[in-house]
Amino acid sequence: MTRKSRIQALLIAFVAFGIIIYWATGYSANGDNENKKSSVLNWYSSSPTNILSKEDAQVDINNIRTLQDAGWKLLMQDGHPVSFNKDVNGRNEIIEKSAQNLFNGCYELHINPKGEISVIKPSNKAKKIFKDNQEVDY
Repeated sequence: MTRKSRIQALLIAFVAFGIIIYWATGYSANGDNENKKSSVLNWYSSSPTNILSKEDAQVDINNIRTLQDAGWKLLMQDGHPVSFNKDVNGRNEIIEKSAQNLFNGCYELHINPKGEISVIKPSNKAKKIFKDNQEVDY
């Protein structure tokens, strides 16, 4: 093998490795992952149905925080929130419904792979999608 072909093979291997690492860092269903280093996925709805008021959103946020403190975790599966608790069998409808309300109301949740929610905040991207959908409907 010549020196030039070794360099080319090394370059191809390096690029392939880079692509594998890039894809392995993970993406949310919405393709939004601003915190790749910490593996926190930012989830928001790609089809929000309304914009929640701060007061209504705070009720759902409080529900999630309280249940999370009680050991409930949340993951996304096929674009829907799924709850689990290592100490209890089954799922928790309250935390799932609160998360779904927030998604439908243009909020985003930052969830790590362990199911811990670190941030809940309004989503500008979801608001834009909602407003764009409203313009199309009329």
